[in-house]
Amino acid sequence: MYSVMIVDDELFVRKGLIEMIDWESSGFKVIDESDNGEDALAIIQAKKPDLVVTDIRMPVLDGLELIEAVSKLQLETEFVIISGYNDFRYAQQAVRFNVQDYVLKPIDPDDIQKALAKLRDKLSAKQRLRDQNRRQMGEKLIETLLWDEIGETVLDEWGQVSFFADAKAFTYILLEVNNVVPWKKAVSPARDQLMEAIRETVQELGAAASPPIVYEHRRTYGFIVPDTYLTLFGGDIHPFMRSALRRLKDAFALDLRIYAGKSVESLNRLRFSYNSAKETMQHKWIRYNTHALLYSDIADAELNYLHLHEPSIRTLIEAVEASDMNGIRSAIHHIFVDFLERNFSIEAIKTSIMQCVLGIAYSVRSVEGDEKELGLIEPILVWYDYNLTLEGLRGLFSEFASEAAELVKKLYNSGGKSGIHKIKSYVDQHFHQNLSLKSLAAQFFMNSAYIGQLFKKHYGVYFNDYLLQLRIEEAKKLMRQKDIRIYEIAERVGFNSAEYFVSQFEKVEKMTPTEYRNRMSNQ
Repeated sequence: MYSVMIVDDELFVRKGLIEMIDWESSGFKVIDESDNGEDALAIIQAKKPDLVVTDIRMPVLDGLELIEAVSKLQLETEFVIISGYNDFRYAQQAVRFNVQDYVLKPIDPDDIQKALAKLRDKLSAKQRLRDQNRRQMGEKLIETLLWDEIGETVLDEWGQVSFFADAKAFTYILLEVNNVVPWKKAVSPARDQLMEAIRETVQELGAAASPPIVYEHRRTYGFIVPDTYLTLFGGDIHPFMRSALRRLKDAFALDLRIYAGKSVESLNRLRFSYNSAKETMQHKWIRYNTHALLYSDIADAELNYLHLHEPSIRTLIEAVEASDMNGIRSAIHHIFVDFLERNFSIEAIKTSIMQCVLGIAYSVRSVEGDEKELGLIEPILVWYDYNLTLEGLRGLFSEFASEAAELVKKLYNSGGKSGIHKIKSYVDQHFHQNLSLKSLAAQFFMNSAYIGQLFKKHYGVYFNDYLLQLRIEEAKKLMRQKDIRIYEIAERVGFNSAEYFVSQFEKVEKMTPTEYRNRMSNQ
């Protein structure tokens, strides 16, 4: 609602204007009136109305002189002239002083309403421009306060755009928007819409005369809360934060979190409050159930840069390779419990997740697959660039592991047969070498456990048993040649120890190599 003042030396004209015009529906409210230009000038200087409706002919100071005096004071008040004198000279002078409109007596209410409509649009445009300039200046000043050393001159500038009168302490707040990610096709409100809602919410809760400056920190929004904003909350910032969070969640249905830095006594130390707010936010996953977190809540807590235990990673990868969905859920559950119980830092969690992802990608390649076939491979590699809650991260990680397990299963059923035939052919030709599932995994860039599973599925025998049978059959052929000694046969078929060869031969054939050779000689 814009303010308006009526100036006319005739009482009935002033009262008639006030009564005949529906000021409120036009967006205006009459705040004062005067019967002469001199008194009107004093009131304009004190109350600074948005609009003055004035007659031309008045005692002491006429309408045009009043307009000229206000213009020299560089006030932004707009004017509409009402006069019974249809004299073009007045109109010329009025235009020179940027008068908004010129209305003749007798007054037609429609003419006034049209003039008010034009003026309202002009005032709205001016207000938007002022707000934009104020925000831009405020954002630059916040940058200065957060990153640079500042002096009294800058603080004086700040006083021109912010409402910090009588404040004795300041707290920097970070509001984080979570789980708005492209792979979920989540729709976020427009940046300007969200920032305006934050401004309105904070202003209303703080009963502030003007809205705060809101600064964007890459999907997180920061603003300053002076202690004067906390009067309605008994000076306690925590209920203030919870109230702001609740209102914004209701307005946008977003997953929001809010973090407060340490209160400081001077704007010169705002950078310290900002840095402590960032430190508070680093605890968001360890304190995942707390949506409004204070620096005092975490000041004595310590985050650890640790590594996941290798068996935890191995258990998950084996569950993926076996397409064991229950096993995947259980493994991920234990991994996240480990994060919480050992107070993993955000960086440590990021590193641990990437270790698991790389292991799963290797498993996909080991069955002649390509991890790029996974729809969630890009999200799981770039999630750190977005704000996620702990549950949001866990959900993405679980979906990725499950998707990888399905791909492994598909490849196992469709393409595994040709792959295992290549391996069997290699084993048939190189059984006399030092072969194992591990060496084959390195040779064929596959997972050793997966090779063992494929071998059993396609040939009905475990790899080690198959390899032993190959070596024993070759040994039996060599033993028919009497000039080759037993230890030489053992070496030729891949045994490093003659004693071990004898024990394995006896295990398979139920007789020693010598007994077998003697039997062959007697036939």
